[in-house]
Amino acid sequence: MKPLIAEEVLKYMTDLLLYYLEQLADIDSNSEQQFLYGEKTAYTECLEVVQYWEKAKEYGLDFNIEKRYPL
Repeated sequence: MKPLIAEEVLKYMTDLLLYYLEQLADIDSNSEQQFLYGEKTAYTECLEVVQYWEKAKEYGLDFNIEKRYPL
């Protein structure tokens, strides 16, 4: 893999985290799968940090993450 510029890395990470959250959409705090709930929480927090990026809206982070993927 060739080195990527920061914008490419953030775009890749955003897409990957959104994909993971889609896979975990049905997991909640009452789930018996607490490890998966921890993953969902971590991915949500990571995306909330990425939203500070000046180009976040251009790359699909123009919504409230916790409303779409409630914890």
